[in-house]
Amino acid sequence: LSPLKGLTKLRELFFSDTQVADLSPLSGLHALEVLNASATRIRSLAPLAGLKNLQRLDTVHSDITDLSPLSGLTNLTRLRLYDVKATDITPLKGLAKLKWLGLTHTDNLSDLSPLSGLTGLEHLALSDTEISDISALSGLVGLKTLILNQNRIADVSPLASLRNLNNLQLHNNNISDFSPLDGIRQNIEVFTWFNNPGFPQGGPNIEGPWLWLTLPIETDKDGTLTDYLAKASKNKSTEQRIATLGSSEGTVIGNSVWTVGILEPYEPNNFRDNRMNLRRLLDSQGAIEPNIHGQRFVVYGSMTLYSPRTQETKIFIGASNDQKVYLNGTLVHEDYTDYAFGEHNAGYRTFFPITLQKGKNVLLVRLDELETREELWSLFFGFEPATEYTISNPSIGYTFSTPKIHAGDTFTLDLSAEDIYDFSGWQFDIAFDPAVLEAIEVNEGDFLKTGGGTTFFQKGKIDNRSGKITGLSSALLSEGGVTGTGTLLSVNFSAKAGGETQLKLQNVQFGASIGDLISAGPHEVTLVVEGQLATGDVNRDGQVSILDIILIAQQLGKTVPPHSSVDVNGDGTVSILDIILVAQHLGESIAAAAPSILTMDDIHRLDPAMVQTWIAQAQIENDGSAAFREGIAYLQSLLALLIPEEMALLANYPNPFNPETWIPYQLSEPAEVTLRIYSVNGVLVRTLVLGHLPAGIYQSQSRAAYWDGRNDVGESVASGVYFYTLTAGDFTATRKMLIRK
Repeated sequence: LSPLKGLTKLRELFFSDTQVADLSPLSGLHALEVLNASATRIRSLAPLAGLKNLQRLDTVHSDITDLSPLSGLTNLTRLRLYDVKATDITPLKGLAKLKWLGLTHTDNLSDLSPLSGLTGLEHLALSDTEISDISALSGLVGLKTLILNQNRIADVSPLASLRNLNNLQLHNNNISDFSPLDGIRQNIEVFTWFNNPGFPQGGPNIEGPWLWLTLPIETDKDGTLTDYLAKASKNKSTEQRIATLGSSEGTVIGNSVWTVGILEPYEPNNFRDNRMNLRRLLDSQGAIEPNIHGQRFVVYGSMTLYSPRTQETKIFIGASNDQKVYLNGTLVHEDYTDYAFGEHNAGYRTFFPITLQKGKNVLLVRLDELETREELWSLFFGFEPATEYTISNPSIGYTFSTPKIHAGDTFTLDLSAEDIYDFSGWQFDIAFDPAVLEAIEVNEGDFLKTGGGTTFFQKGKIDNRSGKITGLSSALLSEGGVTGTGTLLSVNFSAKAGGETQLKLQNVQFGASIGDLISAGPHEVTLVVEGQLATGDVNRDGQVSILDIILIAQQLGKTVPPHSSVDVNGDGTVSILDIILVAQHLGESIAAAAPSILTMDDIHRLDPAMVQTWIAQAQIENDGSAAFREGIAYLQSLLALLIPEEMALLANYPNPFNPETWIPYQLSEPAEVTLRIYSVNGVLVRTLVLGHLPAGIYQSQSRAAYWDGRNDVGESVASGVYFYTLTAGDFTATRKMLIRK
C-alpha cells in the first residue's frame, strides 16, 4: 500500500480480497473515515491506532490477534471483525459510539463483559464464536438486531430486557427453554431458533407428489410483491387462484409446464444432499437449462391434501430462499430471512399455525429468485406430528387398447381419474381430428360406481364431421365420493388415416362430494396412427408371413372377442377360413414396414400333419373362390417345404457343448426313430427312443432330439469325443460331437 501513503486527504478506502499484509503506509492518513480491508492477510492493526477520525472499519478472514490498537478509535460507529484470531475484546469497551459490531466466526470468545457498556449498539453479530454466557448483553437495550446462532448458549434469560429487538437469531445452540423471551417475542419480526432442544419437533417431510412450476423471471423493483404466475399467464392464472383451486399436471404457464415430482427427505448427516434436494428434482425434470448462467427463477410447488376433520396444526418449513406459503387461497407465511451458507441444510427452520379445513386443502409454496449458478436450492416441508391428511395430486390417464394403431384399426381409449379423492362427478367434451379418427361409441366406466353406487351418465353427442363429442358427464347419485384410480369413460374409435394427432379434453370439470372443484390433467394426449396393415398381418409387424399363420393356428377352434387380430374374417371364431385369408395375402406388406426375415426355425414350428389337416379342412370348405384356390395352393407348397426329399442327420448344436445339446434331423417319410450315443471306444452311453414320428424337419429346439450329457443311469459323462447314430426305418447315419467342460 506504500503508493497511498501521501494521500492525506483520503476519506474512504476499500481493498478487499487482496494479498495486503502491512497497513503501515496508512498510518498518516488521518482524514480516513471508512476503511474496508476484508479478505486480506493483515496481522496487525497497529498502524491504524492514530486514525482518530475512523468511523467504519471492516476486516474479514485476517490473522489479527491483538485488538488493542482500536481502543483509541472512539469515533468508530461500525466495526466488523469477522473471522479474526483475537480472543480478548477488552480494547472495545471504550468505543461508546459503536452502533454496529460484528465478531462473527471469532473463535474462543468467552468473556463478553467488555461489551456491557456499549449501550448505543443497535446491531451485534456474535455467531459461531463458541460463547455460552450472554449475561453481559442484558443492558444493551438499544439493540435491534442480535445474531447469536451457532454457539453454546443454553440460558436466554439475559435477553428478556431487550425490548427493541426486531431481529433475533438463536438457531444452532443448546437452548431448551425459550419462555424467558415470551415478553419480547411479539415485537420480533425475524426470530430463528431451529436446531435447539427447545425447538418443536416437526413431523415427517412431505415428499409428495408435488406439482412443480419453474418460471424464468426478470427481477422487479420489488419482486416480493409481483405475482409471477399472473405475469407469465397474462392474468389467466394467479397465485391466489392456484392456491384456492390447485393446478394439474401438464398445465402450461407461459413457456413452462406444471410437472409432478418427489422431494428427497431431509438427511441429518448429509449436508451436501440436503442443500440441493430441490435443485436435483428440477434438473431431473429438465426445468432448468444447465448452460444458462445467472438466470433467475421463481419456483412454485402445489399440493392438494385432504383432512378428515378440521385440525388446528402447524406447518414446518425449511427453505434456502425467500418463501411464501398459501393455504386455501390465503397467504399464511412469508420469510425473507437471509440465512448464512451453512444453514441451508438445517431441515425445518420455522413453523407457524394454520387450520386445515375438513376435506380439500390446497397448498402453494413460492420460492423466490433462485439462480442457476446457486447450489443452495433446498425445501423441507411438513406438519406437526399427529396431523392427519391424505395427499392427492389427481391426474387424468389415457390408455389405448393396443400399443400400435394402424389405419383401418378399431381401438378403444379409456380415460381414467388417477389418485383422486372424494370424487363425485365429471364433465368434459372430447375434440379430435376427423380426418384421422372417427368416433364410434361411448361407454361409461365403472369408477364412480365403486361400492355399488348409482350414477347419472350422459353419453353426449358424437359429431364426426367436426371431430367433437360434446355433453359427456356423469354424477354420483349418492352421498360421499370415491377415492383412488379408475376408468371414467371408454370411447371406441376407428383410425381412418395415418399420422400424428391429438385428442383434447375441453370444458373439463371434476367435482368433489362437497361441491369443490378438483384440478386434474393433462387435458390432451398424442396418438400416432401408422399406415394401414395388409390383410392377415396378425402380429402387426408390417408383413403377412408364416408367423401370422402360426399365431392363428394356436387359436384354432376358439371363440375370440370382437376385433381380435387372429379372427381375420371377423366372424368371432378362429377357423380354417382365417388361415386361408392369411395364406392368400402371404408376402404382402405396408410400404413402411421393414422386410420380415423368415428363419427355418419359423417354418419348422409347424407340424406337417397339422398342415395336412388344414388342407383337408380347406378342401371341405372350398367354395370355388379365388381366395380358396390361392390359399389351398399356398398350404400345399408349405407342406412341401415341411417334408424333405430325403432322410438326414444334421450337426448337433451347440458343438462343443456343456452340458446339453440338440441333435436335428429330417424325415422324408414316417418312421420309428431312435438315437444312440457312443463313447469314442464304441461303448453305448445313452439310448433316446423318439418313437414313431411323421415326415418333417426336426431342427428347432422344440422338435430336435435333446441330450443332457448324461448316461442311461443319469450320471454326467466325461469330457471328450462322442458319436451319435440316428436310426429311422431303414435309414442309419452317424456323426461326431464334443463335450468340453
